[in-house]
Amino acid sequence: MRSQPVQQKSQQAGLQSVSVTDANVLANSLSEWQQEYLQISPGQFAGSVTEISVGVVQIFREVMNQAVDQHGQTLPGKFALGIPIALRGHGYWCGKELDCIDSVFFLRPDSELKFKTPGYSDIYGASIDVEAFRKYSLDDEFDDKSVIALTKEVSALAPEKCAVFRQGFDNFFRAVEANPLILESASAKKQLTFDIMQLLLGMTAELPISKKSHAEQFIHRHVVDSARNYILSRKSEALTVTDLCEGLRTSHRSLHYAFNKVLGISPVTYLRYIRLNGVRAELVSSDKPTLISEVAANWGFWHMGMFSVYYKHLFGERPSETLKNHRSTVTT
Repeated sequence: MRSQPVQQKSQQAGLQSVSVTDANVLANSLSEWQQEYLQISPGQFAGSVTEISVGVVQIFREVMNQAVDQHGQTLPGKFALGIPIALRGHGYWCGKELDCIDSVFFLRPDSELKFKTPGYSDIYGASIDVEAFRKYSLDDEFDDKSVIALTKEVSALAPEKCAVFRQGFDNFFRAVEANPLILESASAKKQLTFDIMQLLLGMTAELPISKKSHAEQFIHRHVVDSARNYILSRKSEALTVTDLCEGLRTSHRSLHYAFNKVLGISPVTYLRYIRLNGVRAELVSSDKPTLISEVAANWGFWHMGMFSVYYKHLFGERPSETLKNHRSTVTT
Protein backbone atom coordinates (compact mmCIF):
# COMPACT_ATOMS: atom_id res chain seq x y z
CA MET A 1 0.00 0.00 0.00
CA ARG A 2 1.19 3.54 -0.75
CA SER A 3 1.96 5.94 2.08
CA GLN A 4 -0.95 7.66 3.77
CA PRO A 5 -1.52 11.41 4.28
CA VAL A 6 -0.72 10.79 7.94
CA GLN A 7 1.82 8.01 8.23
CA GLN A 8 2.68 8.14 11.91
CA LYS A 9 1.51 10.11 14.89
CA SER A 10 2.53 9.81 18.51
CA GLN A 11 1.61 12.11 21.34
CA GLN A 12 2.32 12.29 25.04
CA ALA A 13 2.04 15.14 27.49
CA GLY A 14 4.20 17.90 26.03
CA LEU A 15 5.70 15.73 23.26
CA GLN A 16 4.22 15.21 19.82
CA SER A 17 5.60 13.67 16.66
CA VAL A 18 3.91 13.32 13.26
CA SER A 19 4.96 12.21 9.77
CA VAL A 20 2.74 13.07 6.80
CA THR A 21 2.57 13.00 3.02
CA ASP A 22 0.64 16.25 2.55
CA ALA A 23 2.07 19.75 3.07
CA ASN A 24 -1.05 21.37 4.49
CA VAL A 25 -1.66 18.46 6.86
CA LEU A 26 1.83 19.14 8.20
CA ALA A 27 0.98 22.83 8.64
CA ASN A 28 -2.00 21.90 10.81
CA SER A 29 0.10 19.49 12.87
CA LEU A 30 2.22 22.16 14.55
CA SER A 31 0.66 23.83 17.59
CA GLU A 32 1.44 27.43 18.57
CA TRP A 33 1.05 28.40 14.90
CA GLN A 34 -1.75 29.34 12.54
CA GLN A 35 -0.50 28.61 9.03
CA GLU A 36 -1.06 27.23 5.55
CA TYR A 37 1.44 25.42 3.34
CA LEU A 38 1.35 25.46 -0.47
CA GLN A 39 3.57 22.89 -2.19
CA ILE A 40 5.41 24.52 -5.12
CA SER A 41 7.99 21.91 -6.18
CA PRO A 42 7.08 18.66 -7.98
CA GLY A 43 7.25 15.28 -6.28
CA GLN A 44 5.59 13.29 -3.56
CA PHE A 45 5.66 15.22 -0.31
CA ALA A 46 7.16 13.81 2.88
CA GLY A 47 7.38 15.86 6.03
CA SER A 48 7.61 15.47 9.77
CA VAL A 49 7.33 17.56 12.91
CA THR A 50 8.47 16.74 16.41
CA GLU A 51 7.65 19.28 19.09
CA ILE A 52 8.26 19.68 22.82
CA SER A 53 6.04 22.08 24.73
CA VAL A 54 6.63 23.17 28.31
CA GLY A 55 4.01 25.93 28.42
CA VAL A 56 5.99 29.16 28.05
CA VAL A 57 8.17 27.80 25.25
CA GLN A 58 7.75 25.31 22.44
CA ILE A 59 10.64 23.87 20.46
CA PHE A 60 10.22 21.82 17.32
CA ARG A 61 12.03 20.14 14.46
CA GLU A 62 10.41 20.29 11.02
CA VAL A 63 11.65 18.36 7.98
CA MET A 64 10.27 18.71 4.43
CA ASN A 65 11.47 17.27 1.13
CA GLN A 66 9.73 19.81 -1.13
CA ALA A 67 9.64 23.58 -1.54
CA VAL A 68 6.64 25.07 0.23
CA ASP A 69 5.20 28.58 0.37
CA GLN A 70 4.21 29.11 4.00
CA HIS A 71 1.77 31.70 5.31
CA GLY A 72 0.81 32.13 8.95
CA GLN A 73 1.73 33.77 12.23
CA THR A 74 2.66 33.03 15.80
CA LEU A 75 0.19 33.42 18.64
CA PRO A 76 -0.12 36.85 20.33
CA GLY A 77 2.66 37.66 22.78
CA LYS A 78 5.08 35.14 21.30
CA PHE A 79 8.10 35.49 19.06
CA ALA A 80 9.96 32.83 17.11
CA LEU A 81 13.53 31.75 16.42
CA GLY A 82 14.84 29.13 14.05
CA ILE A 83 18.12 27.61 12.93
CA PRO A 84 18.64 25.30 9.92
CA ILE A 85 20.12 21.84 10.31
CA ALA A 86 20.19 21.19 6.56
CA LEU A 87 19.06 23.14 3.48
CA ARG A 88 19.14 22.29 -0.21
CA GLY A 89 18.27 25.20 -2.47
CA HIS A 90 17.32 28.80 -1.78
CA GLY A 91 14.58 30.01 0.52
CA TYR A 92 13.19 33.35 1.66
CA TRP A 93 12.19 34.06 5.26
CA CYS A 94 10.01 37.18 5.60
CA GLY A 95 11.56 38.67 2.50
CA LYS A 96 15.18 37.81 3.33
CA GLU A 97 17.20 35.15 1.54
CA LEU A 98 17.88 31.98 3.54
CA ASP A 99 20.50 29.83 1.83
CA CYS A 100 23.06 29.13 4.56
CA ILE A 101 22.65 26.71 7.45
CA ASP A 102 24.90 28.88 9.62
CA SER A 103 22.20 31.46 10.22
CA VAL A 104 19.35 32.22 12.61
CA PHE A 105 15.96 33.52 11.54
CA PHE A 106 13.60 35.58 13.68
CA LEU A 107 9.87 36.45 13.73
CA ARG A 108 8.43 39.23 15.88
CA PRO A 109 5.25 38.79 17.99
CA ASP A 110 1.96 39.05 16.08
CA SER A 111 3.91 39.19 12.81
CA GLU A 112 2.90 37.43 9.64
CA LEU A 113 5.00 34.43 8.66
CA LYS A 114 6.02 34.39 5.00
CA PHE A 115 8.48 31.60 4.26
CA LYS A 116 9.36 30.12 0.90
CA THR A 117 11.29 27.02 1.97
CA PRO A 118 14.19 25.52 0.00
CA GLY A 119 13.67 22.29 -1.93
CA TYR A 120 14.73 20.37 1.18
CA SER A 121 14.72 21.77 4.70
CA ASP A 122 15.48 20.43 8.16
CA ILE A 123 15.03 23.13 10.78
CA TYR A 124 14.97 23.58 14.54
CA GLY A 125 12.54 26.24 15.73
CA ALA A 126 11.09 27.76 18.88
CA SER A 127 7.99 29.75 19.82
CA ILE A 128 8.61 31.78 22.99
CA ASP A 129 6.38 33.78 25.34
CA VAL A 130 7.87 37.29 25.55
CA GLU A 131 6.99 37.94 29.20
CA ALA A 132 8.34 34.59 30.35
CA PHE A 133 11.48 35.10 28.28
CA ARG A 134 12.17 38.41 29.99
CA LYS A 135 11.87 36.80 33.44
CA TYR A 136 14.51 34.22 32.55
CA SER A 137 16.98 36.89 31.41
CA LEU A 138 19.54 38.48 33.71
CA ASP A 139 19.17 42.24 34.22
CA ASP A 140 19.66 43.85 30.79
CA GLU A 141 20.57 40.63 29.00
CA PHE A 142 17.23 40.73 27.18
CA ASP A 143 16.12 44.17 26.05
CA ASP A 144 12.82 43.31 24.43
CA LYS A 145 12.47 46.66 22.68
CA SER A 146 15.70 46.26 20.72
CA VAL A 147 15.56 42.49 20.25
CA ILE A 148 11.95 42.39 19.10
CA ALA A 149 11.80 45.65 17.19
CA LEU A 150 15.18 45.74 15.51
CA THR A 151 16.54 42.19 15.22
CA LYS A 152 17.19 41.21 11.61
CA GLU A 153 14.91 38.57 10.12
CA VAL A 154 17.89 36.47 8.98
CA SER A 155 21.33 36.72 10.59
CA ALA A 156 24.46 34.86 9.49
CA LEU A 157 26.50 33.64 12.47
CA ALA A 158 29.85 31.92 12.93
CA PRO A 159 29.64 28.19 12.12
CA GLU A 160 31.00 27.21 15.56
CA LYS A 161 28.28 29.20 17.33
CA CYS A 162 25.54 27.69 15.18
CA ALA A 163 26.95 24.23 15.90
CA VAL A 164 26.61 24.90 19.65
CA PHE A 165 22.98 26.03 19.23
CA ARG A 166 22.10 22.97 17.13
CA GLN A 167 23.73 20.69 19.67
CA GLY A 168 21.65 22.30 22.40
CA PHE A 169 18.40 21.60 20.52
CA ASP A 170 19.59 18.09 19.73
CA ASN A 171 20.26 17.38 23.42
CA PHE A 172 16.73 18.42 24.39
CA PHE A 173 15.06 16.24 21.78
CA ARG A 174 17.25 13.22 22.45
CA ALA A 175 16.58 13.38 26.18
CA VAL A 176 12.81 13.85 25.97
CA GLU A 177 12.31 11.28 23.21
CA ALA A 178 14.34 8.75 25.20
CA ASN A 179 12.37 9.47 28.37
CA PRO A 180 9.07 11.34 27.87
CA LEU A 181 8.36 11.00 31.60
CA ILE A 182 10.71 13.96 32.04
CA LEU A 183 7.76 16.16 31.09
CA GLU A 184 5.63 14.66 33.86
CA SER A 185 8.13 15.49 36.58
CA ALA A 186 7.70 19.03 37.92
CA SER A 187 11.37 19.30 38.92
CA ALA A 188 12.75 17.93 35.65
CA LYS A 189 10.35 20.05 33.59
CA LYS A 190 11.33 23.18 35.51
CA GLN A 191 15.03 22.58 34.85
CA LEU A 192 14.36 21.69 31.21
CA THR A 193 12.45 24.96 30.73
CA PHE A 194 15.31 26.91 32.30
CA ASP A 195 17.91 25.23 30.08
CA ILE A 196 15.85 25.82 26.92
CA MET A 197 15.44 29.48 27.83
CA GLN A 198 19.18 29.84 28.43
CA LEU A 199 19.96 28.40 25.01
CA LEU A 200 17.48 30.79 23.36
CA LEU A 201 18.80 33.75 25.33
CA GLY A 202 22.26 32.87 24.08
CA MET A 203 20.95 32.83 20.52
CA THR A 204 19.22 36.23 20.78
CA ALA A 205 22.37 37.73 22.34
CA GLU A 206 24.24 36.86 19.14
CA LEU A 207 21.72 38.38 16.74
CA PRO A 208 22.71 41.72 15.18
CA ILE A 209 20.40 44.70 15.44
CA SER A 210 19.59 46.64 12.29
CA LYS A 211 17.23 49.42 11.28
CA LYS A 212 17.77 48.75 7.60
CA SER A 213 15.00 47.24 5.53
CA HIS A 214 15.15 45.53 2.17
CA ALA A 215 12.21 47.31 0.57
CA GLU A 216 12.60 45.66 -2.84
CA GLN A 217 12.10 42.12 -1.58
CA PHE A 218 9.13 43.20 0.56
CA ILE A 219 7.53 44.78 -2.51
CA HIS A 220 7.98 41.55 -4.47
CA ARG A 221 6.54 39.51 -1.57
CA HIS A 222 3.57 41.89 -1.40
CA VAL A 223 2.88 41.34 -5.11
CA VAL A 224 2.97 37.55 -4.65
CA ASP A 225 0.72 37.69 -1.56
CA SER A 226 -1.75 39.99 -3.32
CA ALA A 227 -1.85 37.58 -6.26
CA ARG A 228 -2.45 34.64 -3.92
CA ASN A 229 -5.36 36.38 -2.18
CA TYR A 230 -6.81 37.46 -5.52
CA ILE A 231 -6.67 33.90 -6.88
CA LEU A 232 -8.23 32.33 -3.77
CA SER A 233 -11.07 34.86 -3.73
CA ARG A 234 -11.90 33.89 -7.33
CA LYS A 235 -11.04 30.20 -7.39
CA SER A 236 -13.91 29.28 -9.73
CA GLU A 237 -12.92 31.82 -12.39
CA ALA A 238 -9.85 29.99 -13.77
CA LEU A 239 -7.84 33.20 -13.75
CA THR A 240 -5.10 33.89 -16.27
CA VAL A 241 -1.94 35.94 -15.83
CA THR A 242 -3.67 38.73 -17.74
CA ASP A 243 -6.50 38.65 -15.19
CA LEU A 244 -3.95 38.92 -12.39
CA CYS A 245 -2.21 41.88 -14.01
CA GLU A 246 -5.51 43.67 -14.50
CA GLY A 247 -6.75 42.86 -10.99
CA LEU A 248 -3.49 43.87 -9.32
CA ARG A 249 -2.86 46.77 -11.71
CA THR A 250 0.63 45.63 -12.53
CA SER A 251 2.49 44.71 -15.71
CA HIS A 252 3.25 41.20 -16.97
CA ARG A 253 6.95 41.97 -16.59
CA SER A 254 6.63 43.14 -12.96
CA LEU A 255 4.45 40.18 -12.02
CA HIS A 256 6.82 37.67 -13.62
CA TYR A 257 9.85 39.27 -11.95
CA ALA A 258 8.22 39.27 -8.50
CA PHE A 259 7.28 35.59 -8.67
CA ASN A 260 10.71 34.53 -9.85
CA LYS A 261 12.45 36.58 -7.14
CA VAL A 262 10.24 35.31 -4.30
CA LEU A 263 9.25 31.76 -5.29
CA GLY A 264 11.50 30.87 -8.20
CA ILE A 265 8.55 30.00 -10.46
CA SER A 266 6.49 31.85 -13.05
CA PRO A 267 3.00 33.29 -12.38
CA VAL A 268 1.55 30.72 -14.81
CA THR A 269 3.06 27.85 -12.81
CA TYR A 270 1.94 29.40 -9.53
CA LEU A 271 -1.63 29.74 -10.78
CA ARG A 272 -1.63 26.05 -11.65
CA TYR A 273 0.02 25.02 -8.36
CA ILE A 274 -2.37 26.96 -6.14
CA ARG A 275 -5.32 25.37 -7.94
CA LEU A 276 -3.78 21.89 -7.73
CA ASN A 277 -3.15 22.38 -4.01
CA GLY A 278 -6.76 23.49 -3.64
CA VAL A 279 -7.98 20.29 -5.28
CA ARG A 280 -5.72 18.17 -3.10
CA ALA A 281 -6.88 19.91 0.08
CA GLU A 282 -10.50 19.08 -0.77
CA LEU A 283 -9.67 15.46 -1.60
CA VAL A 284 -7.71 15.00 1.63
CA SER A 285 -10.41 16.61 3.78
CA SER A 286 -13.32 14.79 2.11
CA ASP A 287 -15.26 12.35 4.31
CA LYS A 288 -18.06 11.63 1.84
CA PRO A 289 -18.33 10.34 -1.76
CA THR A 290 -16.33 12.69 -3.96
CA LEU A 291 -16.28 13.11 -7.74
CA ILE A 292 -12.74 14.13 -8.64
CA SER A 293 -13.77 15.71 -11.93
CA GLU A 294 -16.26 17.94 -10.10
CA VAL A 295 -13.68 19.12 -7.58
CA ALA A 296 -11.18 19.76 -10.37
CA ALA A 297 -13.75 21.69 -12.40
CA ASN A 298 -14.56 23.86 -9.38
CA TRP A 299 -10.89 24.86 -9.34
CA GLY A 300 -10.94 25.71 -13.06
CA PHE A 301 -9.57 22.50 -14.62
CA TRP A 302 -11.58 21.63 -17.74
CA HIS A 303 -9.26 19.03 -19.32
CA MET A 304 -9.21 16.01 -17.01
CA GLY A 305 -6.34 14.32 -18.82
CA MET A 306 -4.03 17.32 -18.44
CA PHE A 307 -5.28 17.86 -14.89
CA SER A 308 -4.21 14.32 -13.95
CA VAL A 309 -0.80 14.85 -15.56
CA TYR A 310 -0.28 18.14 -13.73
CA TYR A 311 -1.47 16.62 -10.44
CA LYS A 312 0.83 13.61 -10.59
CA HIS A 313 3.78 15.77 -11.62
CA LEU A 314 3.36 18.02 -8.58
CA PHE A 315 2.33 15.48 -5.92
CA GLY A 316 3.84 12.24 -7.19
CA GLU A 317 0.51 10.39 -7.25
CA ARG A 318 -2.79 10.41 -9.16
CA PRO A 319 -5.84 12.20 -7.68
CA SER A 320 -7.60 8.85 -7.28
CA GLU A 321 -4.66 7.60 -5.20
CA THR A 322 -4.88 10.65 -2.93
CA LEU A 323 -8.57 9.99 -2.39
CA LYS A 324 -8.05 6.25 -1.85
CA ASN A 325 -5.16 6.73 0.57
CA HIS A 326 -7.09 9.31 2.57
CA ARG A 327 -10.13 7.08 2.79
CA SER A 328 -7.91 4.22 3.96
CA THR A 329 -6.53 6.45 6.69
CA VAL A 330 -9.96 7.56 7.83
CA THR A 331 -11.43 4.07 7.98
CA THR A 332 -8.49 2.29 9.66
